[in-house]
Amino acid sequence: MQTLVTSATLEGHYEQLVRRQRAELQDAYLKGVRRLRWDAGRLAAERERRLRELLVHAADRSPFWRERLAGRDLANFTEADLPSLPVLTRAEMMAQFDRVLTVPGLTLGRIQQHLDQSNGDAYLDDEYRAIVTSGYIGTEALHVYGWDAFVTFVMQGSRWTGRRGEDPDAVLAQVFATSTRHESGIFHAFSTFESGGPAAHCSGGTQPLDEIVDDLNNARPAVQALQAWPSLIRELALEAIAGRLTIKPTWVSVAGEVCTPAVREAIRSAWGIETSEFWGCSEGTYAFPCGVGEGMHVADDLVILEPADADGNVVPYGQPAKRLLLTNLFNLTQPLIRYDLVDAVTMSDEPCPCGCAHRRITAVNGRIDGAFEYENGARVPRAAFEQTVLAAPGVADFFVGKTQHGVDLSVVTDGSSDLQHLRTDLIDVLRRHGGPESEVVVHEVSSIDRLWSGKSKQFDAK
Repeated sequence: MQTLVTSATLEGHYEQLVRRQRAELQDAYLKGVRRLRWDAGRLAAERERRLRELLVHAADRSPFWRERLAGRDLANFTEADLPSLPVLTRAEMMAQFDRVLTVPGLTLGRIQQHLDQSNGDAYLDDEYRAIVTSGYIGTEALHVYGWDAFVTFVMQGSRWTGRRGEDPDAVLAQVFATSTRHESGIFHAFSTFESGGPAAHCSGGTQPLDEIVDDLNNARPAVQALQAWPSLIRELALEAIAGRLTIKPTWVSVAGEVCTPAVREAIRSAWGIETSEFWGCSEGTYAFPCGVGEGMHVADDLVILEPADADGNVVPYGQPAKRLLLTNLFNLTQPLIRYDLVDAVTMSDEPCPCGCAHRRITAVNGRIDGAFEYENGARVPRAAFEQTVLAAPGVADFFVGKTQHGVDLSVVTDGSSDLQHLRTDLIDVLRRHGGPESEVVVHEVSSIDRLWSGKSKQFDAK
C-alpha cells in the first residue's frame, strides 16, 4: 500500500527532529558552561584527546585526510605537532570537498541541491545541517554538521549568555541574515523554535533600512538588546540619532565585520553605551567577551586556533597575526585541520581577570585574503588596502574596486576623513607592491552594497 507523504507530514517530522535536538542541546549547554571553569591544564588535555580522535577518524574515513596524514603517529599526536601539517585553504577544501567528508554518499552535489530546494529550516537525511559562508568578497564555501556537531556549535553561541554584561532575559533583536543558508538564520530558527525562553526578533540585513527600522520600532515585546553587522548597526544608530528609530537598547553587540571607531562612536552618541563585540565563523566556532578582561574568550575546549604569519608559521601570543588557522575538534563529518580563516587577529594566553582560562582574541585587525592582480604581473594584497583604509580616521565602511590602472575606493565616513590623504596612502600601497597607480579614485558614499548574507561587500573578487 502506497503511503501519501504530505507537506503536513513532513512538517510534523521536522518538528519532531527539532524538539529532539533541542532537548539534547539543554544537556550540552550545562556541560559546556561547566567547561568555562576548567583550568588551562584540563583544557589542554581535552584538546589533545579530541585532536587524536579527530585525526584517527579523519584518516580512517576521509580519502583526502588519509593521504595528508599518512605516516603520522596519530595516536600520540599532540597540539605542538600541528605546525608540521600543511595549511588547508578554502579553495582547496572546496575543490576536494567530497574527499574531505567522512560520510559515504554525502556529497557537495547533494548538499547544494538540499540548500537550493529548501525554502526554510531543514535537515538533510534527518541528520545534517548545511551552512553557506560568503566572506567579504562573495566567494562561497559550504560547511556541513552532523547531529551532535550542530548541537555543539549552537551551544557555543549560547553558553556565554549572561556572562558578558547583558541581561540574559532581555528581548533581543538580531539584524544579520534571515536565510537559513547562513549560520545566523539557521541558529535563530533553531534556537527560537518553541524555546520558552526570552523573546527574540530577527530582521534581514539586506532589507531596506526603513523596513528594518519599522520592524524594530514595532517589535513586541519591545527590543531591549540589539545585535547586527557593525556597518549596519552604525546605520541604525544614525537613525536613532535622527529620531526615526525609537528603541532604547541597554546592550548592543556586533560581529562579522571589523568594528571601526566610527561605529563605536555612533553607538555612544545614539544610546550612551559601549558596544560589545563577539567573533565567530561558519567553520565552527565563536569567541565572546567576559565583560571583565580585554578581548574575547575562544572555545578552548572545542577548537584549536593558531595565530600565524602570511606563510602559515605560528606567531607568539601577544603579536599580531596575518591569518588564523582553525582545527575544529568536534565536527567529524567535515574535518577542518589547520584551516585558513584568513582573519588577522591578535591572541593572548595571559590569565584573564575574570578567572576563565580559555585563551582570548584581543584584537581583530582584518578579515581579508587574496590579492588584486594587474597586467604588469603585480599582486597587491587586499589586506594592504584594508589596513590602509581602516587606519584612516573617520572611516566606517568601504568598498575597494579594482580598475585597470589602480583602484576605485568608495568610503562611508563620519565626515572627519581626509579623502585626499587617503588617496595618497592608497597610491603608496600600489607603489610598494609594484602595482599601477595612475588611476586611484576615492569618493564618499552613503552606504555600501551588501552580500546576500547582509555583510558589506568590501572588495572585488577579481
